[in-house]
Amino acid sequence: MDAHLRTVATTDTGRRKFLRQTALGAAALFAARALPGGRALAHDTGGAAPDLRFFSEEEYRVFSAAAARLTGHPPAAGNGIDPALRADRFLSTEDPEIQDQIHLLLTIFNSLFTAILLGFTFSRFVDMDAKAQDSYIEGWMTSTFSFRRTAFQALKRLSMSMYYTDQVTWEEIGYHGNFSPGEAG
Repeated sequence: MDAHLRTVATTDTGRRKFLRQTALGAAALFAARALPGGRALAHDTGGAAPDLRFFSEEEYRVFSAAAARLTGHPPAAGNGIDPALRADRFLSTEDPEIQDQIHLLLTIFNSLFTAILLGFTFSRFVDMDAKAQDSYIEGWMTSTFSFRRTAFQALKRLSMSMYYTDQVTWEEIGYHGNFSPGEAG
């Protein structure tokens, strides 16, 4: 009987925690979209953004900055890889629901409101210096709120896959391409 009561109490606590995190996530989503400056608007990048199919110029800047911090390879590294452009091409062919989620993720991640509320930072992500961006990303990675950790994982996985699936990086990581069954050895 005691084991059953403990299971019910744990389940109730788990549900309450889930509902709190879900409610906070929903509130952050609403606020990031509703407040001034919360939407990812087209922003003049001085011609730096290429012909984009999926991202707005502002989203391109956000993802480019995040990918540079997450991969450790800023665009100035000179290897010619642009994970943001590769992500733009990849995401332009994805399901509309996934596209909406990525647009929303980048809007929230770069939102001044979100930075103030959850990161106690008074700057949007793209306006931070590299050290502040690293700290901001770490806050998302280690957050007690599951929606932030999930968003971090999405940014990280997309950044890493767009960077490391480019053949230019293969030698750097010791991968020498696909082998036919008779070639490996």
